[in-house]
Amino acid sequence: MTIPEKARVKTVPSHPQIVTDEEVDKALAWLRDSAADVGAARARAIKAGHMLKHVEALQYKASDARTEAGRKADARTSERYLAAIYEDADAAGEVAKLYALREAAAAKIEAWRTQGANYRAMKI
Repeated sequence: MTIPEKARVKTVPSHPQIVTDEEVDKALAWLRDSAADVGAARARAIKAGHMLKHVEALQYKASDARTEAGRKADARTSERYLAAIYEDADAAGEVAKLYALREAAAAKIEAWRTQGANYRAMKI
């Protein structure tokens, strides 16, 4: 091996990018911009949970049943209570979806960071 061959800079083969810089930019922007949506969804979920209890209490109070079990059954089988259950479930589902999307964006950023670190290590 001649000296020029030894002095030649090692080239790192091109590597496929798992996550592009553009995708990371989008993920960062989404994390920043979705904070208000996450807060609003969380507030809706809390309100819906309390409203479910409120509707149950109102329906319990309005029941004509003589026993506590009968009043509770009337309250929990009312249309208003059923609507409150659906609202509570929808609100909880929206919160879970937004948290999952935030986790996915954070994972994408972490994959990009790992990819960059691996690439830098290959260049040494």
